[in-house]
Amino acid sequence: MSKDTNKKVKKKKDPVIILLDIIIIVLIFAMIYVGANALLYREIADRKTFAQDAESMSFDIQNGNYAGLIQGKYMNEFYGETEPTGYHALGDYVEAAFFYKVYDTKGYTEKANKQKAIMDESRVKMKELTVFADKADKMFMISE
Repeated sequence: MSKDTNKKVKKKKDPVIILLDIIIIVLIFAMIYVGANALLYREIADRKTFAQDAESMSFDIQNGNYAGLIQGKYMNEFYGETEPTGYHALGDYVEAAFFYKVYDTKGYTEKANKQKAIMDESRVKMKELTVFADKADKMFMISE
């Protein structure tokens, strides 16, 4: 027997097969990545980690971050959290004060009066946080 018959002949793989193998491997990793992210976001949604507590809302108003206070109020409402009511009332007040100033400046008295009513109602609900409502009044240059 000759030497050539004992050697295994190594066939060259078709480039299409190599490309398909690479695509399959990439798709497997993509599916693992997407599945892990879906589990992560589901876990975050189940824990309601984005709802704000009184401490973080207090931090926002002490730093003058009234937009963060309003955002926290809406996040809490989205997740069904009703506490802390004083901070939510302050968020309502600041938001209404902003719209009141806009409507009053533009001459929309009916809309401005609706916002003023929200401000009055919120001021009663916020109790000891009225000092921050006074700061918001100064910020928006609202006079009684």
